[in-house]
This record gives sequence, C-alpha cells and structure tokens, in this order.
Amino acid sequence: MRDLALAVAPSGRAVGIDVSDDQLEAARTLCADAPCADFFNADVCELAWEDGFFDAASSIQTLEYVADVDRALKEVRRVLRLGGRVAFISVLWDAYQFHGAEPELNGRVLDAFRAHCPHQMLPLEMPKRMLNAGLDGVSQRPLTIYNSSFHENTYAYCASRFVAAFVATQGIGEDEVRDWLDQLSRSDQDGQFGFVSVPVLTMGTAT
Repeated sequence: MRDLALAVAPSGRAVGIDVSDDQLEAARTLCADAPCADFFNADVCELAWEDGFFDAASSIQTLEYVADVDRALKEVRRVLRLGGRVAFISVLWDAYQFHGAEPELNGRVLDAFRAHCPHQMLPLEMPKRMLNAGLDGVSQRPLTIYNSSFHENTYAYCASRFVAAFVATQGIGEDEVRDWLDQLSRSDQDGQFGFVSVPVLTMGTAT
C-alpha cells in the first residue's frame, strides 16, 4: 500500500480497506510518510464508494479468504471507472508445500492447514469469475517462491510459523507441531529441505 500511495502522490489518492482494526492501524503506521493514503474498516462485498470512483484496484492474498468472491469482484467492478485496471494476487494453496519432514506428519500438517481459507485454488477460477463480473482482458502470471534453505531470513521460515500456529487450532497437537518444525530444521542441516509456493498475479480491465 505504501508503494502505491507514493506512486500516486502528490495529486492522487490511495485507499486501503480491511475488516481488522489492528491491520488498519499497522497500515497507517507503515504509511505515515504517505499523506495521500487513507484507510477504512470496510467489507469488499459492500463498498461505500460511488460507481466509477476508482482508477484501479489491487489485492494481495485477500480474495481467497472472502467467502463470496463473485460478489466481491462485482463490487470492485462497480467502483471502477470504465477501463480501470485490476491486479489480484492469490495463492495456489494445493501447491504450497514444505519438504523435509516425515511424510505422514508433513501430510497431516498440510492437510489441516487447508482449513485456513475457503478457496484453495482460486487462481484457476479467476478468469471465469472476473469475466462474469465485467472484468475483461484477463491475464495471469505465476510468481513462484522457492526456498532450499530454512532460516529466519527465508520466506519458508516465516511461513512455517504461520502454518504451525494455525494447525495447532485444527487438532494437530503442540508436540507434533514442534516436532514438525524441528524436522524441517534438521532437514535443512542435512541439505534436504525444500519449500514451494505459487502465488498468481491476475490482471484485467473494467468493461
């Protein structure tokens, strides 16, 4: 959001929305040096802005967490001017894989993690959904993330903590969660660790 706000300065305006006040406060702090950035607690399925208000819209790993994606896309289209551009990034979650832990435990952890969002493979559905919402000229590009090491400066390390915290609420015991993380760490020491994620950038135009 900060980069977008700085890009449209000084005459433009960048608007960010979220349903979490904590996330909004963090965003305001991050964008303290971008006075043209505004933030609102709002639901993407019920936007308060008038038709054709915005020139462009974007989201990163958001739509896969929205229960009614079609409604959200139609609302985004409604508030875009004719010819306005969209750029959405969503993850192919079935391709979100850690390698190195014992296969049975690793499989149970990743299977439990599936419950974290309602749309596991949304990028595959986006072209049709966007066309139905009035967003044409759809194109897609994978933004693959690959890590072959596991330490605090890797995406995989941060992702493993997110996964571990979630699956601990889904019936995976704390001891098993710790064991899974330990196994990933040991696999890195043995040169056997791997992590893959495939976010997909989907773009289109309001028609």
